[in-house]
Amino acid sequence: MVYKSRVPEWVVFFGALLVSFSCWSAPQLNEDRLKQFLDGHDFWNVRLSPDGKHISALTKRDERNTLVVLDLKTMKPTVSVKYEEDKKIEITSAEWINPEILYYRTSRTVARLEGDFSTPDLFVLEADGSRNERMWDVQGNYENNARNKGDLTRGWPNVVSLLPEKKHQVLLLVSSFERRDGAGRGLLAELDLRSGDVDVVERTPQYTQGVLSSEDGHTWLAITLTPEYTRQNFVLQGGGDWEAVNLDLDGFTDEFSPLVVEGDFIYVLAQRAGAIDSNNHLLRYRMSDKSWSDMHNIGFSTLAGIDVNEEGELLQLQWIDDVPRMKVFDEKDPASRVLRSFAKSYPGFMVNVVSQTDDKNKLLIHVASGAYSGEYFLFDKETRKARFLVSMHENIDGAELAELTYAGFTASDGVKIPGWFQAPAGIEKPPLVVYIHGGPHGPYNPFSFDPDWHLLNIMGYAVYAPNFRGSGGYGKRFEEAGFGQWGTRMIDDIAEGTQHLANQGLVDGNRICAFGGSYGGYATAQSLVRHNDLYHCGVIIAGIFDMTTQIARTDTQNWYAGDDFMAKAIGSDENELRQISPIYHLNKIKAPMLILHGKEDERTPFKGAKEFVAALEKNGNTFEYHWYSKEGHGNAKLENRIDEWRRIEDFLARENQDKQE
Repeated sequence: MVYKSRVPEWVVFFGALLVSFSCWSAPQLNEDRLKQFLDGHDFWNVRLSPDGKHISALTKRDERNTLVVLDLKTMKPTVSVKYEEDKKIEITSAEWINPEILYYRTSRTVARLEGDFSTPDLFVLEADGSRNERMWDVQGNYENNARNKGDLTRGWPNVVSLLPEKKHQVLLLVSSFERRDGAGRGLLAELDLRSGDVDVVERTPQYTQGVLSSEDGHTWLAITLTPEYTRQNFVLQGGGDWEAVNLDLDGFTDEFSPLVVEGDFIYVLAQRAGAIDSNNHLLRYRMSDKSWSDMHNIGFSTLAGIDVNEEGELLQLQWIDDVPRMKVFDEKDPASRVLRSFAKSYPGFMVNVVSQTDDKNKLLIHVASGAYSGEYFLFDKETRKARFLVSMHENIDGAELAELTYAGFTASDGVKIPGWFQAPAGIEKPPLVVYIHGGPHGPYNPFSFDPDWHLLNIMGYAVYAPNFRGSGGYGKRFEEAGFGQWGTRMIDDIAEGTQHLANQGLVDGNRICAFGGSYGGYATAQSLVRHNDLYHCGVIIAGIFDMTTQIARTDTQNWYAGDDFMAKAIGSDENELRQISPIYHLNKIKAPMLILHGKEDERTPFKGAKEFVAALEKNGNTFEYHWYSKEGHGNAKLENRIDEWRRIEDFLARENQDKQE
């Protein structure tokens, strides 16, 4: 059986005790409580070795990310790796290649910033600690790497298959370092983890952005994106030429999101044709006869996990609408039965298999929810017992935190708008913070543990996290419905959802604050312009204030198809861009604002924030601001993140204290 997970391992944190009181007043966050949320997990990226003798995990030791390998019998470490001498390097992820070897990836602190950025480096670690070696770096590798002979392969490597038939080799997709070079054809190459030798086996189609591989590495699906922002998929099975995969199943749009390639099948997620909030379906493409089958209707919801066997037969499926849901397709599959048993024991939780042994006898299972960042269990099929291993945060009890509830509604034009609501305990009609996600296309507010939301709950605020049109996770039609609507219909979706909550009496309608970073920062400012009677304050982090200058200055110009995407997503008409730019409509803003920005931000350039503050001063608006040195698009340094939340806490307390109904 081959497990293919679509569930991200959420980078999340546990929080402290919720406050319970009947008359609202802003609680104080002490430094220890802030650090519990902002300073990372105890354990994450936990993996089970293929022979079931070890687990690997990332943990914090002396404020450094540390990769540890633990003996499962004793739970004592056999090896640990952290970079103490070069404090600019952090380990970010690790995976087992075979029972003896792991590979891991790193990030590096950029000189003028405090934040970490991924590197192309790939390291190999022996489970007994006998070897820890960089196997790929910015220079790349040669065909004969020891002698630096043959062709040199350079670029950014991503592992797409562990090649189980070749014990010491992995299949890499090697992409160009040039961010604008999307037209360049990537390479599929086998990397020998003993010698570093590289064998290029195939060039990918033009405009390839990613590749899915079958478990054995014999079948590949290339995901491409043209300069016109048109997606296309090409498959290559067992040699030959790349062949286009076109969706021609009646009733469906021609766009789809590939999920899994295995056996003779490709599994994809696609939306029904018609409305932008039409249902999502799991479809299956049989490569041998180019036929499509509709496997399951998951509704207007997000896919969370899919499991298939070596032949590509569907075993089980997970998705989230108002709660996590699961369907088992093969009742004889042991792993699916185990998952279903865990799901019954943990109602309302996401449960997924992270990894399992080659003999299928042991499964590593992750359990998480809105209140629990995650716990890892080892299930042994022979003993039929589950053994608790570690929590992502050992010191906090999720039972003391608020769980998420679904907060979807139907917009004024008839479109379904999903979202989540998380309320503090013991407060009748609490003040509300509307948490607007960034992106906006692709990202969305998921069903997960969010440290920001819990911090706000602890401070006494309810949180509404809408997935307005344009958000990812609910289908391509819903995501692309936000194109050209950044400052209009998307903003209206947020406002209507907020008003819907207030109308139900769940929150205090006189105390509603918009809050967001990046696009969320822009949407906060634009919400104060467009719906100035609804919101009484706004927290704007790394925001956008003038669309024309944003398009001219942002670093997305350096991305492949970045200019084309921005023109398609935001628009290019000067008059329309001015109409959706908050800096030109300051007279409409009634609410006070807190504006926070990093001086080295290149995504939403710092100059735009300075110009906005100067314009606010000239216009006489009420606001406060703070700039962070050596910070880019959002704060990375812990002391700055703590300072940021201190300022948010003080600002919200002042603006909410005297406005209670």
